[in-house]
Amino acid sequence: MSFVSLGLAPLLVAIGGALTIAAPATAEPEDAGGSAQSVIDDLKSEGYDVQINRLTGFDTEPLWVCIVSNVNIPGNTPPGSGNLATAYVDVSCPNHQDD
Repeated sequence: MSFVSLGLAPLLVAIGGALTIAAPATAEPEDAGGSAQSVIDDLKSEGYDVQINRLTGFDTEPLWVCIVSNVNIPGNTPPGSGNLATAYVDVSCPNHQDD
């Protein structure tokens, strides 16, 4: 190995480690898995156009009794001036309020 290779190896390892440790930014709300209504309200307050995908249960159930199983924001594009970002929220609702 050359002197240059020996000097660059630790630097490359340090840079790779720093990139691995850094957490990726996500637009998913922190309370995913909570009440669907609260997650949807949070996304709307951030400026997202929210589309609801009901996975289970009846669509007559209020969203506050449903839970969020996934939030998908294509391209992780945040809403901003001039662009409309859409968030797709997968919710699961009980078949009856007693469930």
